[in-house]
Amino acid sequence: MLILAAAGTYKFPYPLTATWIQFIFSHMLLLIAATLSRALAYPLRYLGLGAAVAPSQPVHQKNAGYRGGTTQSPGLKRLLRLCWNPSGGIAGGGIFEFDMKIARQVFLLAVVFVAKVVLGNLSFAYTVLPVYTLSRIATVPLTLALTALLTRTSHSVSTLSASLTATLNLLIASVRPGARAPWESVLAGAVSSLFVALFPILLLQTLRKLTASLVPQGDILTFPETSNDTNTSAAQNALGTKEETRAYWRLLHYTSLLSILLLTPLVFLSGEVSDIRHNCYFLDVPWFWFLCACGGLGSFAVFLSTPLLVKATSPLTENMLSLPIGGLQLAILAGKMQGYSAVGVAGCGISCLWYMAVRRWEARKERQGRR
Repeated sequence: MLILAAAGTYKFPYPLTATWIQFIFSHMLLLIAATLSRALAYPLRYLGLGAAVAPSQPVHQKNAGYRGGTTQSPGLKRLLRLCWNPSGGIAGGGIFEFDMKIARQVFLLAVVFVAKVVLGNLSFAYTVLPVYTLSRIATVPLTLALTALLTRTSHSVSTLSASLTATLNLLIASVRPGARAPWESVLAGAVSSLFVALFPILLLQTLRKLTASLVPQGDILTFPETSNDTNTSAAQNALGTKEETRAYWRLLHYTSLLSILLLTPLVFLSGEVSDIRHNCYFLDVPWFWFLCACGGLGSFAVFLSTPLLVKATSPLTENMLSLPIGGLQLAILAGKMQGYSAVGVAGCGISCLWYMAVRRWEARKERQGRR
């Protein structure tokens, strides 16, 4: 998911620190994106994109005494309260928002996220691209197994055939006889496959929990589209959209913040900080930080869009995207390809198109069955 800060003349062989830097950039970009969405709230709502506007106030803001009630805290106590519980930020609770109850709900997701990113970057840092792709080839089969076990999802024969055929073709394309394959890198990539497969499943479950926790007790989140009362149905659907929007921004804020907190001690314990202080001579070069910012921008874009993609499609579809991307990377970055590798890349692309057609047909059939 993250791009290592190593390009051109600046080699930065510290994957944990590079990941931590890009986590910081990604969190800052999240804050900027939330602020911009609030600043552009009117045109976004006019275009029908009001659900993308980040919340500006915490849920309990309506009853907060310091917003104009008679129970305002005077002096220093009031000032500290305003500093540590302001409005805005990413999820509406300010830049330093941290609710322990919400953090506990998101903690496992953050652990899985850090594990998949760190192990993937460690694997990629010390081996070549074909071996890295080969070490993570089990991601889609693991996703199929985990979705069946954890969410009781029943996959059709067509879905299984398309996804497994695409995986097999990418496996063929990744084979490079004589390629350098350190066992540590291969092991890190193989283990990261488990976390990559688990992440979208846990992401969807966490998003649903956060949304449900925001709905008042006794109410329901979604309502039948066949309601006879048009005005009531519209109001209820708007309530559901509002709660889902807040849950989405909360998910981004707490996952990003907890990931930074989890990774920080690992960076210092790894000894990379000490090595960087003694061996890195280009930390004051603007181009190096520009490369880090570009990596952070890429991770931010993926981080922002992944919950939306998983919610709109499925965890399997989210991980299926890695197959055509992996094939394209092999074709562009892995150098001269053998004939069997080219056939594998082409077969992977065709199988992914087959998967898209199958999922589209199944979704259309499901919609017709509901009518």
